[in-house]
Amino acid sequence: GYSLQLAKTAMHEEKLRIAKKAVSLIESDDIIIIDAGSTGEYIASLLPTDIPLTVICYALNIAAVVSSKKNCTLIVTGGYFHQSSMVLESNEGLALLKQNRANKTFITASGVNYELGVTCSNFFERTTKQTAIKSASTRILVADSSKFGVIKTGHYADITDFDIIITDNKIKEEQAEPIRKLGNITLYCV
Repeated sequence: GYSLQLAKTAMHEEKLRIAKKAVSLIESDDIIIIDAGSTGEYIASLLPTDIPLTVICYALNIAAVVSSKKNCTLIVTGGYFHQSSMVLESNEGLALLKQNRANKTFITASGVNYELGVTCSNFFERTTKQTAIKSASTRILVADSSKFGVIKTGHYADITDFDIIITDNKIKEEQAEPIRKLGNITLYCV
């Protein structure tokens, strides 16, 4: 199964570069949704501190990082706490996500496959991720190169559901090329 502690140590440098690129897209007064996972936590830790932001999240580790930033208004969904992923899960949390809107959502993945789509290890996270994608005007997938070509059980989106994909420069050309050919997705390999 998924372990956030293990995920934090894997591809550390790449995730940091991805997070830096992700936060460079954030503007003053943005409302952003940050997905669960280690890359999401890197994004939270690198959020700018000099501009007003509203952050919506559903993972305790993300909430803890953002809570110390005085410039951020924090909205946290509640619910059952999954220790392995730090995710809070409930129908009320989903309702809160549905009732709020965001300029940008940063979504993480365990698997990114051109044909079979974007997947996660924890099946229970599917609906939350789908709701986060539907609630934002700009949908950004943040996934390091080790996730490309990988398939996990929980399908929650297709590559075409995203406007921007941020990965690292170790992505194989045969995985990047079909995304580039789509023409309507901005692909950053940092």
